[in-house]
Amino acid sequence: MVKQLRKRHLQIWTASAVLLPVGIIAAWLSVPAETKDKLLQPASAQVLPNVLASAEKDNYTVRIRSNSDTSQLQLEWINKKTLTYPTAAIYRTLSHLKDDVDNAALVGRIEARGTYYFLFANGKDQIQIFTPKEFHFFVYDFIHRQIIDTINF
Repeated sequence: MVKQLRKRHLQIWTASAVLLPVGIIAAWLSVPAETKDKLLQPASAQVLPNVLASAEKDNYTVRIRSNSDTSQLQLEWINKKTLTYPTAAIYRTLSHLKDDVDNAALVGRIEARGTYYFLFANGKDQIQIFTPKEFHFFVYDFIHRQIIDTINF
């Protein structure tokens, strides 16, 4: 090697010796923190004691719970498997309005495997007091605009 080539070779190796550790540290610092698995649904305060109705499917279990005077109702949704539809929402409707999203009441959104509790009123202030035989729910994918499943009691 000639003197000029040796000088250039030394400069390149010196720069590599400095820049390589700096690059490794910069790459290590730029790795984002691990995301936590948080549900968007808030945790339920209390599970109501009485089970009025129950429906069992392969992927989930649905129960309608109430307090002793049935002034409060609660939908208990237990996912046994992971959902294949990440944008699933549960709607409640009357029997003559089955599968009509525009006239249905949104109960809540379900996400991952786990148990979800949704409260809804059943008091005298509402137009109609529901009995367990009048509950009709359907699971709706609001991105694909399709009904995934229906649950009738």
